[in-house]
Order: sequence, then structure tokens, then C-alpha cells
Amino acid sequence: MSLHSIQTKIMTVSLLIAAGTAVVSLIISFYAEINTIKSTTERYTEQYISFADREFNSMLSESKKIVLSVALAQEFISPNLVRAGEEASYKGFRQKKQIKSFLAGFLSQKEYIEDILLITGDGPVYQAGSGIVMKRELDTPAMKRALSSDSMELIYDAEGQSLLLSHPVTYCQGNTRGVIVVKLNYEFITSVYTIDFLRSVALYLYLPDGQLFYTNSGEGERQGPVGEVRQKVPSAGYVKWKGNPYYYIRYVSDTSHMTLISLIPQDVLLKDAQELKTKFLLIGAAASAAALLAAAYLSKRICADLKCLSGGMEAVRSGNLGVRMKIPARDEIGALADTFNVMMDRIEALMAEVRQKEKLKREAQQDVLASQIEPHFLYNSIDSIQYVAHSRDEKEIEAVAASLSELLRSVLSNHNEFITLWEEKDYIENYLTIERFKYRRPFTVLWDVEEELWSYPVPKLLLQPVVENALIHGIAAMDGDGVINVKIYRQQDTVILKVMDNGRGISEDKLEELKHHMASKGKPGFRRIGITNVFNRIQLIYGDGYGGTIDSCEGMFTCVELHLPAGGEKDGLEDFTG
Repeated sequence: MSLHSIQTKIMTVSLLIAAGTAVVSLIISFYAEINTIKSTTERYTEQYISFADREFNSMLSESKKIVLSVALAQEFISPNLVRAGEEASYKGFRQKKQIKSFLAGFLSQKEYIEDILLITGDGPVYQAGSGIVMKRELDTPAMKRALSSDSMELIYDAEGQSLLLSHPVTYCQGNTRGVIVVKLNYEFITSVYTIDFLRSVALYLYLPDGQLFYTNSGEGERQGPVGEVRQKVPSAGYVKWKGNPYYYIRYVSDTSHMTLISLIPQDVLLKDAQELKTKFLLIGAAASAAALLAAAYLSKRICADLKCLSGGMEAVRSGNLGVRMKIPARDEIGALADTFNVMMDRIEALMAEVRQKEKLKREAQQDVLASQIEPHFLYNSIDSIQYVAHSRDEKEIEAVAASLSELLRSVLSNHNEFITLWEEKDYIENYLTIERFKYRRPFTVLWDVEEELWSYPVPKLLLQPVVENALIHGIAAMDGDGVINVKIYRQQDTVILKVMDNGRGISEDKLEELKHHMASKGKPGFRRIGITNVFNRIQLIYGDGYGGTIDSCEGMFTCVELHLPAGGEKDGLEDFTG
């Protein structure tokens, strides 16, 4: 298969179109899927962060409720507070146990609370748990901050990773000041941010005062553009760090007013894209292979018909005009084959027509040559007749001889195939002079010609046979005066030459026979010049679109019309002379 063959071109173009369409479609689909994955991941991340925040705030809210419940339990706690020096007594032990039991009741099913402490300034420490509060635990910075707080406060000790919720209270009608401290389990309360979906997300949780409370990043704030993200106005978007894009979400809790920043590397967002990319590549390869196979099959079928058509044309070029295509396809190639067959039929018909015209042309040339044999002999003979008639004072014979001599000289000496209508009129007038001597009956010839048409070129002796036919077959056999009316006018793109006589006319049967003879383009006998010859001559020169008509009514008239192109001599002469 040649690289320049139509089959190769069809396969190449089809493959390029199919592959290009597949690649473009796959790229569009790939990036659409990537955008879908990204938006879905972003939406899920926001939802999980919102869920974790709700869980975190739920635990804080429950802790605050416990603090407030303890603070408001004045009627129970105030009577049971142990004064200084009474701790070792049974009464003090019993009172302390009652407060412990009261506080312990808030610990049930609260895994995120490690202990609840009620610390008074001049008395013992009351706790819900079973452990013993050591003095050094009360001396930690976080505990000291809790004991000195004037309002409810969430305190985080980064070193000890302890989380305290403190609230100052007063009991015994303002005589005893204390602090309620809820020790929260830092690991448990931050476990809401360790769900599977968020493990690949870098999280940074900040307290309202800006202190970093929690992060799952091993390097803390040193990793990632956290500082830049904290200053950005949009709550979500993209930021670059060391040339790598990150998707960030900055979430501020409406309840705790804590700020959570999440950083998701773009490769994490698109972790499923690689598998999707592989699938799309396989789909593209399969589509291209299918397109190649389809193009190969289709191009093979098309090229088979084209090769058949090309072979037929090659045979025609070699001279075999009898070739015809047999392609059953109903597509454009099948239509082309049908057109080729029609064209070849037309070419054969035209060649047959050309051969026929050439044959008629040769016969016409032979007739012309025969008519030109020894013209000088005829001239001399007619001049002798004219001389004798003049010497004997035979005016009519002299006039007839002069007209005949002029007619012969004009026809035989003028070798132009086309003459003007004015010259044709002179030929006819000379002919009529001769005929008037023959018939001895008066007749009139009327000329009605548009002035500009006198110079119109017509084939020589085209109109004379028609006038002769009107005289011989129409007027000669009638009793009264005969009239021949010659009317020539232009009608759109056609020049019409009409010859009408008021003679005896033609019967319907003979008229039909004459029309049939003209339609069959039958050749008249040797030296016979008639209407059929005139019509055939027009069609031979100007083409089948031109010719003539004949109409007659017996006993009234006969009318012959000749139709010529308004272009005149040029086109017809070119066609006639080849």
C-alpha cells in the first residue's frame, strides 16, 4: 500500500480525527473528573472538619455544663464544705465523701473528662476521681492560672499536654472562695481530628488567644505555610509552599472561637487521579485501535471501487469506449460510476453524430464541387444567349439571361459560406426574374425585414430554396394572383425567417408525411434542394437547438419558419467548419 494512496490518506485522516477526538474528549473528561474529585474532596474535608469541630465543641459544652452545675449546687456543697482543721474528723470525712460522690456523678460515661476538682482557698481539695492530688500538681503554671482566673477559662498546658476548664465560685454566702477545675483528657478530646479521612490532612488548631492547641504535623508550625494562611482573607483556597500547591481551609468555631487550619497537598487531593489517568489512557488506546480498524475496513472498500473506476478510465484512455462500470455501491462512488456510464454513452452518441455530420459535410462539398465544374463554359453560353436575344430585340429573353448570369456569377464566385440578408435578397430577386418569364402569371413578393437585420449573416442560399418551394408548389398551381410574404424579425435570442404564400397549401396527410421525413433527417435525392435540406443544413451549422417548422392549410396558405441564433455567423460558422 503506497504512502500516497487514497487508502493510506483515508486511514491517516480517520485515525488522526478519531485519535484527536478521543484525546480531546479524554482530556476534557479527565480534567472534569479531576475537578470533580477535587471539589468532592474539598467538600468532604470541610464536612469532616465541621463534624470534628461539632464533636469537640460538644465535649467542651458538656464540660461547661458540668462546671456550671457544680457552681450552682450551693445548697448541697456549702453545708458539706470541711473547714480547716476538721479534715481528720469523722464528720469531715463524711462531708468530703458526699462532695466527692456528687462530683463523681458527673464522670459517668464521660471518657473525655479525667477528673473534676473543687479547690477551696482555706480547705481541702475535693475531687471526683480516685487518685490523690499532689501538691506539685497544684503548682503547675496551668493550675496556678486556673486558680487565679476570674471567669470561666479553657487553659492548655503545652508541655504537659493537659487541658483544664476552670471557673471561680463562692460558697457559704460568699465566705468561701473556690475554683472548679475540670481536667479534660487531651488525647481523647483531640481524637476527633484523627479520623481516617483527616489523617492525610495537616491540621492546626489554635485557641482564641492564638496558642497552638493541636496539630497532627510532626514538625508543628515549622512545616507548611500556616502563618500565611492565617493572614489570608478567603476561608478556603490554594497556597504554594516550596513550589508545591496546597489547598487550605480556615475554620473558626462559632462556639469555642478556636481556629482550625487544614492543609491538603494537591497530590493528596488527586490521589485517585493517577488510576483514572491510566484508565483514560487505556480507553484512548482502545478507541484509536478501533478507529484504525474501522478506517482500514472502510478505506479498503472505498478504494476497491475507486480502483475499478480508475481501471475503466484507463481503458477509455487506451481507446476502448465500450467500457462500462459495474459498481453496485449506493454511495457517491456508485453515483460517480453511473455518471461515468452515462457520459460514455453520450460520448459514443456524440462521436456517431460527428461522424454523420462529417459524412454530410463531405457530400455537401462534393455537391458544391460538382456544381462548380466548368463555370466559365456556363458564363460564355449564357452570354451568347444574351447577345443573340439583344440582337433580335428579345427583351424578355435578354433580361432572363442577364438575371441567370448574375445569379450564377454571384453564387459561384462568392466563396464565403455566409452572406448578408441583403445579398440573399439579391439572389432571390434574380431567381424570381427568371421564374416570372417561365410562368407568365403575375405574382408579388413582399419583404418585411427589420432594418438592422439586413446585415445579419446567413448561410448562402438558405432562404432561396424556401421561396422557390412557395413559388413552385404554392402559387404556380393557383388561378389568382399569388403573394409571397417574406418576414424577418428578432425574437429574444432567435432570428426568425418566415416565408408565407397564399397558394394551394398542403393536405394534412402530405403535411404529416413531410414533417415525419424532416424529423427523420432523411437525405433527399441527388441535386434536389428542398425544405428538408434547409432544415438539416441549419441544424448541421447551428446545432439541434435550431431548425425550422412548416405549417399549411389546404387551399389557403403554407408557412415555413426558419429559426437561427441571434448571434449570427460566428458561432454557427465555428461549429460548421470544425
